[in-house]
Amino acid sequence: MIAAFLLPFPLRGYRAPYLWVYYRLLSSFGERMLFVASEDYSRDPEYWQAQNRWEMQPGSAQRLHYQAPTREIMDGHDYGFLPETVFEALLADNGGNPIAAFRRLLSERVPCLDAAFAEILSQPSAEGIEAILTWCNCPSLSAAAEEKGIPVVHLELGPLRWPQYRPTAYLDFSGVNGNTEVERRYLESGFRHGAGFDIEALRRFFYQAGFYQAGNGETPAARFDLGVALQVEDDSNLLAFGHGFDNQSLLAYAHLRRPDGGVLVRGHPGSLFALRPDWYQVDDSPDSVAFIRRCEKILTINSSVGLEAMLMGKPVEVLGDCAHRFIAEAGGEPERVARLAFYLFAYLVPMDLIHDSAYLRFRLGQPSEFEIVLRHLAAYGVDVGILRQASGSLSRLLELAGLSDAPI
Repeated sequence: MIAAFLLPFPLRGYRAPYLWVYYRLLSSFGERMLFVASEDYSRDPEYWQAQNRWEMQPGSAQRLHYQAPTREIMDGHDYGFLPETVFEALLADNGGNPIAAFRRLLSERVPCLDAAFAEILSQPSAEGIEAILTWCNCPSLSAAAEEKGIPVVHLELGPLRWPQYRPTAYLDFSGVNGNTEVERRYLESGFRHGAGFDIEALRRFFYQAGFYQAGNGETPAARFDLGVALQVEDDSNLLAFGHGFDNQSLLAYAHLRRPDGGVLVRGHPGSLFALRPDWYQVDDSPDSVAFIRRCEKILTINSSVGLEAMLMGKPVEVLGDCAHRFIAEAGGEPERVARLAFYLFAYLVPMDLIHDSAYLRFRLGQPSEFEIVLRHLAAYGVDVGILRQASGSLSRLLELAGLSDAPI
């Protein structure tokens, strides 16, 4: 059995924050699971419909590939509910501040959570758990799972998303966004910059909306020296892995770097706060791709816009912790593109696969990087018959997929 931890508490102001993940697993997984969550998730979908939750909108369900479950489907799974008293204790320990409580849950062990997870993983329904899926870092969960010898699989929506890109996801056995394994895996793979990867080919593979959209077929010249990408103020990456930066300090940092202007600032579409023009200009681009095109360089704490900019060949400064920071820190352009290629094909996962029990068990079997990339390319629709000519060489594999022109 595979278990899933769904963030149980309304630390960002609303209950069942990963409701869509729960519905997607119920729609896709095809086998009995144990859900470690709050009782909120077990409410009938009609309750959430009455609350006007975005997850109940037909467009959301279509985009994320799930259906609202029936009571019969929901009751066909096991549950380990974290009681409301745990939330109350966590909140009280942080002065009633839900954001401070959220930051603590993401970054350190919490005694009341330690005890709650230990109790749930000791119940009969938790016998024989193969892995626990989680969509956020939670040190208390990781400690309880380690005590039982259960691997924790960190999952999250990837930085490249539909409709502009092939939809991707993160899968990491160490952490998601922060504390990730990507750099270690890259260094251990022996994959290096001699493979001659073409960043244009990498971009063409993932970008689905037609990259060159200017009237003359060329990318328009950048108009701003620096583009600053802000994030949702209660974003988990920002709270736990921002190295002390938030949107305000990011703007102050950018002002010190560019006091004379030439700065374009893009607010996050999900932000509750509106930007106003100051020493910078407020971006009004229709999407992040158009924003990046307008800038010579991108500055971010750990936004996925940074990865998009790397894919477009733009210099990026990353101030916080995130999986793609190791790409920005590469010593030169060939090394940077090689790191990007590894990140895109070995580290990121085709979105549908993280809800596939066969793929999750494949990864639990600790396959080689070659096997992982082969599986990913097949999921993207690349001819596996051609790819098998690579004979175990990761660089040759990507060359056969049309992403490198170097003879291997």
